[in-house]
Amino acid sequence: MAYRFGTHAIADAQWLAVTEGIVKGARWLDQVLQHFPSPQAILHCSQAATSQYRLSSLQSAIAAASTKQSAAMLQSSGCLHLVIPSDLEYPPLLAECEDRPPFLFVLGDLTAISASSLSMVGTRKPSLDGKRATGAFAAEAVRLGKVVVSGLALGVDGAAHEAALAVGGRTVAVLPAGIDRIYPARHQDLSERIAGSGALVSEFPLGTPPRKHHFHRRNRTLSGLSSATLVIEAGRPSGTLITASAAADQGRDVMTLPWSIYHPQGAGCRFLLEDGAILLPSVAALQEHITATSVGAPIDQRPLSASPGLDLSLLDAREREVLALMGRGSVTPELLQAHLGWDLDQSLSCLSSLEIAGWVSRGASGYSANY
Repeated sequence: MAYRFGTHAIADAQWLAVTEGIVKGARWLDQVLQHFPSPQAILHCSQAATSQYRLSSLQSAIAAASTKQSAAMLQSSGCLHLVIPSDLEYPPLLAECEDRPPFLFVLGDLTAISASSLSMVGTRKPSLDGKRATGAFAAEAVRLGKVVVSGLALGVDGAAHEAALAVGGRTVAVLPAGIDRIYPARHQDLSERIAGSGALVSEFPLGTPPRKHHFHRRNRTLSGLSSATLVIEAGRPSGTLITASAAADQGRDVMTLPWSIYHPQGAGCRFLLEDGAILLPSVAALQEHITATSVGAPIDQRPLSASPGLDLSLLDAREREVLALMGRGSVTPELLQAHLGWDLDQSLSCLSSLEIAGWVSRGASGYSANY
């Protein structure tokens, strides 16, 4: 499981994260972490393990590192979760990426980072139409059961977070700095509201300021958390196109809007369309795309049988149909919607009734049968 660190353990994780650049990089550190039960175990391992995994350079880097870490900063970290790739709580889609971060510092609801999500990005200076589109698509994503993922930047990112919160949805902000160094500073209040229902995520140690090369890493994590990235409005060149490129490299869908040729901030979107991005001409098209991509997902059916404490006779026909479709894994409301031809509200209502009755349980990746 993820580590909910106290002061001493978070300090060990801090040193590892701080020194990954001094040694052999994030990918090497990720590989090392696969052989230890926790990050702090690396720092307190035996001499034999140090030799076997060639950790002397890492330990020397830690010993030589500055000791000016703020005591107050470490004391404030008790509410943080630290997740590494071997944890069940590490986002499964992000885990598939070759350049996945070896650490994720998470403040807020840990399940939000693994839930079905849509990444939304765009220009820092959106037009009025761009702001309107951001709000509409973010609200629709929430209605479809998605967590909205973005980068907390000014413009489209901030508007996407705000729109998701406004309709009671969850949203995840991926930061280019430590979680205690909110960037931009004017989004401090927004970040607190995001952490209240969703989560703030960073691969950088506490106290780390935003640096130019951090944004590229942040963008790859942002796109890696979701199966699709929606570009609302973007110029060319722009950082938004870097995120879209990262999503394509990770094998994820890239979607965008059809801006006029006379709209300068639409140049990046038109470029993406020419490069094979999926066109979303309307908000309704988002649901069509999500439904279409869900249809191909298999449902491992199994016989419906009673279990102790569960009475089959109390189920109506609709609930029996849902349970008959559920397999050994997890399913989402969108997947049931696609297979049964219901609207999303029907799927959610039925699953909620089954959850209350004890037939299914809700987890980070969907609903699982208890029979």
